[in-house]
Amino acid sequence: MKNIAVLMAGGRGQRFWPHSRFDTPKQLLSITGGESMIRETVNRLSPFIMPRDIFISTTDDLFNSIKEALPEIDYLNYILEPVGRDTAACIGLAATILQHRYNDPKTVMITLPVDHIINGKEQFLNVLENGCDLARKTGNLVTIGIETTRPETGYGYICAGNEFKTNKKVKVYNVEKFTEKPDRDTAKQFLKNSNYFWNSGIFIWTCKDILDAIKSNLPDLYDGLMKIRKYLGTLQKREIMKEVFFKLEKISIDYAVLEKANNRLMIKGNFKWDDVGSWTAMGRIFPKDEHGNVIQGEHESLDTKDCIVVNDEGLIVTIGISDLVIISSGKIKLIYPKNRENDLKKIIKKMTTHEEYKKYI
Repeated sequence: MKNIAVLMAGGRGQRFWPHSRFDTPKQLLSITGGESMIRETVNRLSPFIMPRDIFISTTDDLFNSIKEALPEIDYLNYILEPVGRDTAACIGLAATILQHRYNDPKTVMITLPVDHIINGKEQFLNVLENGCDLARKTGNLVTIGIETTRPETGYGYICAGNEFKTNKKVKVYNVEKFTEKPDRDTAKQFLKNSNYFWNSGIFIWTCKDILDAIKSNLPDLYDGLMKIRKYLGTLQKREIMKEVFFKLEKISIDYAVLEKANNRLMIKGNFKWDDVGSWTAMGRIFPKDEHGNVIQGEHESLDTKDCIVVNDEGLIVTIGISDLVIISSGKIKLIYPKNRENDLKKIIKKMTTHEEYKKYI
């Protein structure tokens, strides 16, 4: 019986553009001033999960840069998707490959995004250990819930039901429902309700149980995964994976499976957690000046409040502004109100239609 970690590292981190680019996605950046986010994720798992049991799920075009950042991870531990199809396909492919590789129904896979900041390593590893034990013994799909501290519209939420009794010291609950990225009024209501937790996006389950759930809720994906399984270990594997993946629906595991499954449990995460999803997260990571600004790089101001300024060269001067994100990255200057951060993906998509702008993405 093995516990295995699968790091989901195929995203581009578009809401951290322009620092996060096609060739240097967010997971390879040092957002907090320390090591890269993917390196910090690997370090955080030790000693519970050793490098030989860590798998990296990413796309073909990111393999070389991630392998260079993580030289201790064997190249056979890379799960390369021919094209990104969101977390349902990512997790399904990983479960299929690991089930074939280990041929043990009790093999547990922990799936983790690589863009989280987690403080409290001992508590974090204790939750993972208990989650693996729970998934193996009960056959449930286990997620980690985080206590809410603000009305956050960029996160998914878990509504916890009755407590699930265990002989462990961690708190475990049945899951009533998942809600993905609510509007602000709904998020405010969730904040007042102690039954609602943030969905950390960290999941724990056996390969068999998640594949059974995909079979029930995403039969087309399951059929594609079983087709791929037939060719694992053969020269035709890459060709078949391309054939299958380009036809798959792009959908998250949350929408496709977890919202519909009835065998769901949530462990309460008793550690500090933050999903560094966008530039506004800088306000939670770094100290603010007396006017509520987060400043990195040279900056002079007058009547500037609650702004995030990141400047890699020269000087930025601001007068009479508030609640803006201002990013200077080489030839690219980005400015937007904090409450418009979800529109970053829209402007990047628009830029891809202009040949002269593609070089900046």
